[in-house]
Amino acid sequence: MPISRKTYTEKEKQFLKNIGFKIQFLRKKAGMSQNELAEKSDLSYATISHLESTSVYGLSIVAIHRIANALGVEPDQLMKFD
Repeated sequence: MPISRKTYTEKEKQFLKNIGFKIQFLRKKAGMSQNELAEKSDLSYATISHLESTSVYGLSIVAIHRIANALGVEPDQLMKFD
């Protein structure tokens, strides 16, 4: 059964924000705009924009996979915060 919740714990919020920051870092490193990443990942510009903002925005495993492919990295790289 999928998790469907409107409220996240503080740890979950920070985890989602960190993924967004990592996406933004890798996108900029690749020299891509948010629009380009949206097109390459077959996600909307609004989704990419929300993910990279400071707001908490949940995302699916499929979205992680699409974004990672568009950035030329493995999906687990989006969840490593060294």
